[in-house]
Parts: sequence; C-alpha cells; structure tokens
Amino acid sequence: MAKTIGIVETKFGRVSGVPSDRPEYEGITCFKGIPYAAPPVGELRWKPPVDPAPWEGVRVCNTYAPMAYQIMGSGIGFEPWGTDFYYMGHPKASEDCLYLNVVTGASGSGEKRPVYMWFHGGGLNTGYSYEIEFDGSELAKRGVVVVTVGQRLNVFGYLCCRQLSEEQGGKSGNYGLMDEVKALDWVYENIAAFGGDPENITIGGQSGGTAKTGALAACPYQKGRVKRVINQSALNWKTQYPTVEEAEAQAARYFEAIGLDPAISLAELRSLDASVFHKPLPQADFMDPKAVRMPGSMVVDGDFVESGDHVAMLEKYASVCDYLSGVNNGESRMSKGFFLGGSEEITKERFYEMAKALLGEELYRKYDFENLCPVTDQTANRVSRYLAARGLSGGFSGFSSRYFGAYRKEKGDSGRAYAYLFSRIPPTRPEDELPGTRRQKEYLLSWHSAELWYTFASLRTDVPPARPWEARDFELAKEMCDYWANFMKTGDPNGEGLPPWPEADAAMGWIDFGDETVVHEGKDALDALIGEYLLQNGVLPQAEKA
Repeated sequence: MAKTIGIVETKFGRVSGVPSDRPEYEGITCFKGIPYAAPPVGELRWKPPVDPAPWEGVRVCNTYAPMAYQIMGSGIGFEPWGTDFYYMGHPKASEDCLYLNVVTGASGSGEKRPVYMWFHGGGLNTGYSYEIEFDGSELAKRGVVVVTVGQRLNVFGYLCCRQLSEEQGGKSGNYGLMDEVKALDWVYENIAAFGGDPENITIGGQSGGTAKTGALAACPYQKGRVKRVINQSALNWKTQYPTVEEAEAQAARYFEAIGLDPAISLAELRSLDASVFHKPLPQADFMDPKAVRMPGSMVVDGDFVESGDHVAMLEKYASVCDYLSGVNNGESRMSKGFFLGGSEEITKERFYEMAKALLGEELYRKYDFENLCPVTDQTANRVSRYLAARGLSGGFSGFSSRYFGAYRKEKGDSGRAYAYLFSRIPPTRPEDELPGTRRQKEYLLSWHSAELWYTFASLRTDVPPARPWEARDFELAKEMCDYWANFMKTGDPNGEGLPPWPEADAAMGWIDFGDETVVHEGKDALDALIGEYLLQNGVLPQAEKA
C-alpha cells in the first residue's frame, strides 16, 4: 500500500489532509481549505491580504472553503458549463475566500516534486478553485504537487475608487492580484513540507485564469519564483489595463448604477452587505470602455502592475519563464471584436463577406483569400471558426502563441515556448443535438474550457453525466496530461511514447489535439496572412525576424 503524507507543519500551524477515496489514487492526499491569508472582511475589505492567525494543534483540512462572493447567474450557470462543470450545484459563497488546496502524492517533505499553482477561470468575476474539471489527482499521480488557489473576485478583488486611493497612497485596486502574490509567498515558504520544490513552480490558468497568470508573471513581486507558465485560452501577452484614473471613473458610474452616492464614505462602503454590490446592471457592449460594469479588471498602479506596457513587463520579469499556451477550435469566431462561444450558421457568401470586412480589401486580394480558404455552404461555419482559432479573431489566437515563441527567440530570451490547438469536439448524446441548443456540436465545436477535462485527465465514466466519453477521449486525456506534467517538470512537454511536440521557435511549431494528434512545423500561406493582419492591427508587437 502506498504511503500518504501525514501531518504537515506550515508557517502558521500544522495541517492534515484526507486520502483519496478512489482506489486508482492510492497514496494521493488532498488538503482542502488551507488559509493563506486572513479573511478579507470588515476593515480588511479592499486592503492588501495579511497573514492568517496562527493556530494551535492540527487543523484538519477535509472541507473546501467557500468560493469567492459572486453573482451566480453571470457565467457559472451558463451552458455548456452548467451541466459540464456545475451539475452538482454550487458551493457557498463568501468574502472569506482566501484559501488554497494542495493535492500531493508525496509521502514526506523534501521530495522536491514540481509544483503547479492553478488559477481558475470565470473572467475575474466568477468560478472557484475546486471545480471538478480541474481535479489535480492525475497530475499528482504523475509526480506533481498541485495547488489550486481561491482569491477575491469582481468588485471585492478589483474595486479602484477615489475613496480607496485616498486611503492607500494615491492608488487602489488589484486586491485579487495581491492575493495571488500572497498565495505564491505561501507556496514558496511552505510547499517543501508537502513534498514540493519551491524552486520549480509553474503557474497556470484558463480563460480568466490566464489574466491572473499573465499579471503574476509580469509582477515584480513574483521575484523570479515563477519558472513556467501554462495559459489555456488566451496568451495574455499584449494585455491592456486601465489606469487608476480610468478605473476610478468607472467605479463612480458603477456606484450610481447600483444606487450608491459616488461620494459615499469608505466606512459606509465597508459596512454594506456584500449583496449590495451585486445588483443587476444595464446590459453593456463588452467592448465599450465607458459602459457601466462591475469592477473586474486589474489596473496600472505602478506597483503590482508596474506599467501599461505588458510586453515590456513580461520581458523584464518573465523572459526566463517557459511557456505552454494555446486555444480551442470553436471558442471564438472570425471577427475583430472579442467574441466567446458559438456563432450563427453562415453561408459561403456570408463567410467571404465576413472575411473581407475583417481583412480589408488589400489583404483579401493580396493573399487571394477565396482560393486560399475555399468553402461551401456546408463547410463555411467550421472553416470560419478554424480561422478564428488560428488567428483571425479579436479573441483567442493560436498564432499569437506561436509568434510569441519566435519573438522571444529573436529577442534572445532564454524561456522556451510551446503552442497548441485543441480541436477535439467532446461527444454528446442524440437528445442533446437539437437545433438551437447550447449543447449542439456544430454550434459549440471545441468549446471554451472543453480542454480542461483533458489537460487534467479529470474525465471519467459518468463525469460529467452529460458526456458519453469515447475511447479517443480517454486516450487524448492521458496524452495531454502527460505533456502538461512533463512541461511542469522540465519546461519541455515531450516524453517517452508521445508524438514529438516542436518548440514554437523561429519555425513556429505547434500541435493539434483533435480526433488525432497532429504535429505542425513551419509557416504556410495562411500563417503569412494571419501574421500580417495581426501586426497591422496592433494585436502583436513587431519583431525584426519573427
């Protein structure tokens, strides 16, 4: 029988975990709800996180903590996520949310296993750290110590307003990012006791989680402790953040929209019930910078977000970090604006209209687009979504991940980069294939977040009940989880028995995880078109040879 780790001594007190109740994970221990900071409530609402109070005796970590306070209908209940990830219901929500979870296969301290800090998606507004799709057991089985982190979200994590700025030296906001740094401090100081190596930390996230990893990698307070980064569905390289002044103006509009006086005192703000801040807001265009919305963005405070030039900040603080990043074939559509989810069925004629509007007449003709990308009425929708995933989109671009590697090589950075496209369409049952439903295959394709079941190899028979998994799904999950674990260990995803995954260097290699795993190396005519389009539109920074 494999030995599980026993009582662990942390900086703030001793903890014990619980062994997995599944026989395939014998020797795996999960520590649920370890506090890494004091509850950010009362006078600590909208303040930097502080150490938790030390405790006597052994804290039994057998129960997950509440998730961060959030609006339940603002993403966490939508389809297909509702029946894929949240079919068992939602946990209690609370402002008292600064806890993390550790999954380890170590039997004692000092084993120096690679560490994976995972930041969940949901924008910076929703989600929680122990969702079923990122169960860390399979990675732990492969020798990784997995840490999933809860942090403040939405208005409680990112409110930047005049009252707070006056209290906090002329700046405010970024409390959720401060929580990330605090969690990184905790991991660096404590993870060796769980069998982890504090000198081998990979940070990873998906969707909104990449906003967190992107900011953390570029943050001076990570102090070179981040060795690797995994970004799934958004590279978050050329990220744009508002200034403190812009965020303060947004906050004033937000206060008015929820019925508060923009000049309300800070004491009153801290005394209000959390529900006051989650009142419905007017529908807004996602791309409109002046729209009224709940605070949910980091800001350039000159401290935790040192500069608005995110490319330069990553160069300054993360040029040695290895990167693994990619997108899903189906999560965006061919358009300039950001778009998430399925798109309407389109005809051949509409496909070329959209392409011409996106590219402009000059690029459209220069690359003879109609011959480069031939479609029929039957194939137009799929090809459109594929082109979006490759890079013709205002959202998630696979080309960006490849270009990122080439750009860094040109700059002389030591960090390696690996790029992927996830194109496997999760199987559905016939009753879910009704026209117009969110679960329709041709509507969703490889939908946003679908790859999480595979990168964590967390899928299993009847988990989730909505998915009739096939042999290829289990095979692909094992393969992808192996790649991810290898990357966390060495910075290179390749390993025995796996198709060779080329580096995204000058040759801009990438891998496609679909019904088959297909390796690509070199640039083609479509890459030339996409690269020119993205550079012309300022989506990518210019490099001499990339």
